[in-house]
Amino acid sequence: MTLDISREQARRFLALYHFTPTDVAGTMERLATVQYDPLNPVGRNSDLVFQARVPGYQVDDWQKVAYSDRLIYDAWDKQVSLCKSRSTRAIKSSTFSESIHMA
Repeated sequence: MTLDISREQARRFLALYHFTPTDVAGTMERLATVQYDPLNPVGRNSDLVFQARVPGYQVDDWQKVAYSDRLIYDAWDKQVSLCKSRSTRAIKSSTFSESIHMA
């Protein structure tokens, strides 16, 4: 099935998809990975990505989602990246050690 849309419709769809306000976990659901660059000329990439999409985001807020909530993790994906966990539901509904056995 082919769907014909105008450039304006495609632009609107992509802007809404990527920039509808959400939380860090919601952003990771949409993007799957975010490059983590420790260099900070005007802000680290991960913080800039989340600040553009998460209302009220503060620098390093992603660390709570990664290291306390365990909804994302840092790994290599061509570069150091933040990646969404395979089973967000399992991690949300159980402890981290239990969710490892579910994956």
